[in-house]
Amino acid sequence: MILKGVFFIKILHLIPSLTSGGAEAMLTKLITNNKDPNATMVVVTLLNANYFYDAIANTGTKVYRLNIDQGRLSSLRIFELFKIIKREKPDVIQTWMYHCDLFGILLKMVFPKVKLVWNIRHSHLVKGADKGTTILVARILSLLSFMPDKIICGSTAAQQYHTELGYRKNKTLVIPNGFDTDIFAPNNQVKNDIKRELKIPEDHLVIGHVGRAKKIKNQIDLIKAFAEISKVHKNVTLVLLGKGMVEEYKTHELIVNNPNIRLLEETPNVARYLKAFDLFVLPSLSEGFPNVIGEAMASGVACISTEVGDSPQIIGNYEFIAKRNSLDDLREKINYWLELEEEKKEELKVSSRKRILELYSIEKIVQLYVSLYRKVA
Repeated sequence: MILKGVFFIKILHLIPSLTSGGAEAMLTKLITNNKDPNATMVVVTLLNANYFYDAIANTGTKVYRLNIDQGRLSSLRIFELFKIIKREKPDVIQTWMYHCDLFGILLKMVFPKVKLVWNIRHSHLVKGADKGTTILVARILSLLSFMPDKIICGSTAAQQYHTELGYRKNKTLVIPNGFDTDIFAPNNQVKNDIKRELKIPEDHLVIGHVGRAKKIKNQIDLIKAFAEISKVHKNVTLVLLGKGMVEEYKTHELIVNNPNIRLLEETPNVARYLKAFDLFVLPSLSEGFPNVIGEAMASGVACISTEVGDSPQIIGNYEFIAKRNSLDDLREKINYWLELEEEKKEELKVSSRKRILELYSIEKIVQLYVSLYRKVA
């Protein structure tokens, strides 16, 4: 809508839920860091998971929750979504993740004048790790990829993979995740406080990991690698933090028998714990653009990752990239970092944060999103 020379635009975001995932985190950052008074956003969630709800609602953004039972989509809920769209009159509908992207096709058919933008987060689909229905939906979407006006890929790896699946390349573009470098910043006082809270000795180096306890995140390789490493390096503690982490691993023999491992359940204040890490390790089998790598680097933490998604591009140093699904290589990379001189470790902390400041500030990424919405509208 144009009023007195000002280009107003409204974007309706459709996302499965506001649980603690990467897509949900990026949507939250997009809304909370949007400084354009002429770009209004509305959120609709299919499910009732509200980890990021308060952060979004506190900006004054409307959040509609359809409260659909997972696996059961009633016609009444669909018509409720139609009513929301008629009431809000968005210029653009932005769908997040495969199932909502598929839902977006229906919305495009019912509201053909509204522009549709998909958002793809996966960089690779893995049989046995990803759900069969997710893989099926992704393939169906490849046949329908002529319908959205634009397809945002969260990583170059995601763009390449989905183009190979048959998605229309001319529809896709890459917008990476961005990071709030004020929230994610080094703080030695917080670091010391966390070590005291977790009863980590002052002279210990802290290796950390944040992620949901899922097969595709491959925490088991990190646990196995640390079990061997800690036999030699006695002054190192491993902290594993994330949803389901305690329940999944609390009885594992490598955890029970190692006093230098801490398991922590999901917390809304991940930024605080990242400040306590000296090294962050991501052992995943698949990623798109992993938020947590950028958040750790912005916090002044050196990072090691498997060669998945855009992790190599974010880290920018192949000395710290391990082969995917290789326990030996992951252990070797961690040992390499442990054996670096202290001066080199400090240089890595500084250069890690500098790279995020230069390439991935949230202000730059929000501008890319809003500019795209204006372009397609």
